[in-house]
Amino acid sequence: MKRFYLTLILACLAAATLPVHAATGDMPGLDNMRTVSGQIIQAQTFMGQGKINGMNPDANTVIVAMGPVKALGWPSMPMNFLLQNAVMLNSYKAGEMVNFNFAKETAGGYVITRVTPVRQ
Repeated sequence: MKRFYLTLILACLAAATLPVHAATGDMPGLDNMRTVSGQIIQAQTFMGQGKINGMNPDANTVIVAMGPVKALGWPSMPMNFLLQNAVMLNSYKAGEMVNFNFAKETAGGYVITRVTPVRQ
């Protein structure tokens, strides 16, 4: 009987702390979740490499002529991406080669979550 009550108490404590973890973004396994305009981006991210063809700071977008993404079965192509953060490309200009991570948002578009220069 003591075991039953101990299990019940532990289950209640776990259930009570779950909303706190969710509100603080401190849930194990959900480290990669981000939001863009209030929309949650899926945790699965992909890597790409390409040349910046253009940037539109007002729309928070960038056009990248990227190489193939085998994980998605994509060929080389130019693509318009949203940026997770508008200041991500402040130090970049059109024509530069970059490595980037991106994820699919719930609305169906793709969002760049990280950008680094290609080291030559």
